[in-house]
Amino acid sequence: MSIGRIIYYHRKKQNKTQEQLCQGICSPTHLSKIENNSKEGNLETMEMLCYRLGISIEEENKKTQYLKRQLAQFYEAIERLNRDHAERLYQELVTYKEYIQCTEMVYLYELYMLRYFLFTNNIAEFEHVSYTMKKNRNKFSSFEKYLWEFFQGIYYAQIQQYTQAIEILEKIEEKAELYSEKVTDYYYYKAAIHGYLKHFTLSLHYAYKALRIFQNTGNILRILHVKIGLAVNSIYINDLERAETMLDTALNDAGMLRDKTTKTTVLHNLGLLYKKKERLQESLEYFFQSLELKSKNTIGYYNTVVEVAQVLIDLNENEKAVNLIQEVLKDFKDEQSTKYVELMVLYLEAIKDFKRLTDYLINRGLPMMKKLNLYQAIKYSDRLAEYFREKNDLSTANQYLKLSNELLKKLLFNQNHI
Repeated sequence: MSIGRIIYYHRKKQNKTQEQLCQGICSPTHLSKIENNSKEGNLETMEMLCYRLGISIEEENKKTQYLKRQLAQFYEAIERLNRDHAERLYQELVTYKEYIQCTEMVYLYELYMLRYFLFTNNIAEFEHVSYTMKKNRNKFSSFEKYLWEFFQGIYYAQIQQYTQAIEILEKIEEKAELYSEKVTDYYYYKAAIHGYLKHFTLSLHYAYKALRIFQNTGNILRILHVKIGLAVNSIYINDLERAETMLDTALNDAGMLRDKTTKTTVLHNLGLLYKKKERLQESLEYFFQSLELKSKNTIGYYNTVVEVAQVLIDLNENEKAVNLIQEVLKDFKDEQSTKYVELMVLYLEAIKDFKRLTDYLINRGLPMMKKLNLYQAIKYSDRLAEYFREKNDLSTANQYLKLSNELLKKLLFNQNHI
């Protein structure tokens, strides 16, 4: 514990000047150096300063140790997805903010708060606090630098910029091994992001690494979430029987745990499973069940709306798809979102305005997805190739087929640049 900064904290809290505090004990210059940690005073000087402030070194040490434990529990609650406990600890730690800022825990506290904002999907606050923290990054310890990068990776994943997210996580993998006992969810996020990028082999590899860590730490909810991720990968590699068994088990487990968030995720993925089986009515039922449990105007909500709209179009229920998409788009806040683009593409498809659809894919959809979602970019390239082939424009059709093949290679080999 650095008692100098603690003395500063209590002096400021009691509205004492340096001269008032140090009179008869030491010079104001000496006190200033103590408070700024540029010089350690002898024990007798420290004790006299503390006595005048009505505090003791022993009690302040106990207080800092208590706050260290609370910070550790706070992060653990987030890792274990214990929302109520994390919220209680957040409220308590906020009341100690000024005190903690005068301890060596200051950056760890700020970093854990960043993680909490991601945990609660408060992206605006995360961005604001990240901006203010940047100037102090050179003062971070090695562990704090690792946390900063890791949380930035999670942030990019949450705003669906998966390529940027995976690039960050790739850079810190060595440190992830080093700090795996302190931070247990690195491999979970790496598996999830590879899954979003449709790197299924890599996703499975990291999912099993995450599973071993969560089993060792008894993190029940995270184990369940990894198994859901494994089931999703199984859907995409056509191991549908295994996926169905895992998702049915996960749905039962979510029910027993009374975990609405997990149940919502499982229902969505059961929708994907039955869509893959081409049992579209059953797929639609699961998607609608998931949609009913989701908060509107969230990424998860839009993900399910996209799937519902696509299934409705596949069932030739275009009017229902149009009504759904129009209802969602009127409240959509971010037209730069990939989900906005996906919904606009589906809307134009549902109303069968193929000229506008083609123009939109060329000018907006494909350029955005090439940067942010290769899997979707391949679908859009194939769609454009098909359109121009139908128009007997074989030269343009071949250009988009060539692009589709290049994007597929990039996706399969996890390349960062074409």
